[in-house]
Amino acid sequence: MVNEVLEILQRQLPQYFRSIIEFQQILAAHAYGGEQIKKIVKQLQDNFYIMICDEASIVYYERLLGIEIQPEEPLEFRRIRVMLKLNMMVPFSVGFLRDRLTELYGRDGYIMSIDSTACQLKIKVTSDRYGAIDLLYDLLWDIVPAHIQIIANQESRNTVPGRLYAGGAVSGITHIQTIYYETIHGVDVKSNIGVCVSQISIYTIHAGGEEHGSI
Repeated sequence: MVNEVLEILQRQLPQYFRSIIEFQQILAAHAYGGEQIKKIVKQLQDNFYIMICDEASIVYYERLLGIEIQPEEPLEFRRIRVMLKLNMMVPFSVGFLRDRLTELYGRDGYIMSIDSTACQLKIKVTSDRYGAIDLLYDLLWDIVPAHIQIIANQESRNTVPGRLYAGGAVSGITHIQTIYYETIHGVDVKSNIGVCVSQISIYTIHAGGEEHGSI
């Protein structure tokens, strides 16, 4: 903070000059400049690492790697995509692919099966993280050989909690009448009952198509 820098500078100033207003203003200006330098140095230090760099640095990497962005994509998603591009290496191996998928979705966030005879790769992403299917295809198009068929989709199951409210009313009618011989009297009574049941279920989300071949 500026005040902390100012206190350090004031302690370094000889006692005789501390009460002079001109020197106090000079120290305040130097304190402000020192604080700005600290912020710039901190920003430069953060930008050395892609996972904590600012948007301007991510834009530089995206242009360098030829990545096209969408306006709604958050900064964290763009950082991960840049890291994926920089982590690409050959030759392709199943172990390398599993490691990259685990980094993206966790050990329980995907299901992968390989048919070596048919040269077919099936991946089902069960993670519900933002842009999961986009990250998957960015990874697959870059590292999977062209002769391998890719069948990939995302399936996420979420439970939406709900409540059911029921209400009822019971009313009674008392009718006092003197009964005579062969007396007949009708009493009109009405009963209204209302019930409402609502249920929301999200079972499967398919994104990007069910079957794709690598280019």
